[in-house]
Amino acid sequence: MRKDIILYILLLATVTGCIKEDLDDCETTLYFSYLGDGIKEIFPQKIDKVDMYVYNQDNVCIQKAVLNKNELNRQRGTTLNLPSGQYHIVCWGNSLNDTRINDGSTLQNSIVGAPHYFTKELISTNDSLYFGEREITIANEGYKTDTVFFGSAHIKMQIELEGLEVSNTRETTLPIRMEMGNLSSTVDFTKTFSNEHISYFPLINFDSNTQKFGAKFNVLRFNNDNEVFLRLKDNQTDKELYTMQLKDFMKDNNITVDGINEATVGIRIRFNGTSITVKPWDEEVIRPGL
Repeated sequence: MRKDIILYILLLATVTGCIKEDLDDCETTLYFSYLGDGIKEIFPQKIDKVDMYVYNQDNVCIQKAVLNKNELNRQRGTTLNLPSGQYHIVCWGNSLNDTRINDGSTLQNSIVGAPHYFTKELISTNDSLYFGEREITIANEGYKTDTVFFGSAHIKMQIELEGLEVSNTRETTLPIRMEMGNLSSTVDFTKTFSNEHISYFPLINFDSNTQKFGAKFNVLRFNNDNEVFLRLKDNQTDKELYTMQLKDFMKDNNITVDGINEATVGIRIRFNGTSITVKPWDEEVIRPGL
């Protein structure tokens, strides 16, 4: 009977946590959460991949992991096996084809941006990027859970162009090109956006059903008080057709992005002969296919 009791105690220690007599790694389940701008969990709908970095108390990266959609669907998180101590977790959500992560020796010189920024090519968009961080404590006293909460690191831009003459409906034949300038080039692992300003040149598509041109793209976050501009040029003559300061447009139309995770700025630009009118493009009107 005594042997049975001893065996039961050893099994219980193995299942419920770490044995205090040794310093083996302890298991911690780390969950991921994203609520957007509400109270409902929408992580599975918004984030398909997580790049996770674990830093020790000396801010040295000791562990990296990439969690794909299948892994996130199984657990919506991951399991850490680390010795007792203080750790800082940094996570990036949706680092896909339009994101590059350059992890350096510190949080400040580890930066994230569009791949073409690093190769000095024209940037058209970046991914719908999300950022999460968490300080956790792992103690040699048993099983533990914790949660990393995510926030948005991007803003969606949706621009519709009306009234442009269409001589050829092939997407390669576009009457204008678009530039959105004075945007942050990168964001670091402390979610600090770079003061270096660059331009995006989004792809303009033609919708054969509506006979309209438009662009749908993501940029790194900016505030209501920004220096971002939108410029349209004639593709053949290189003549400037229209330029607007985004903060003036946002102020005039009561558009805000501050404090909003799922922020979208929609703009409808109508060409009418020699005149151009600009209005907000409400989310209800935005067609997902454009």
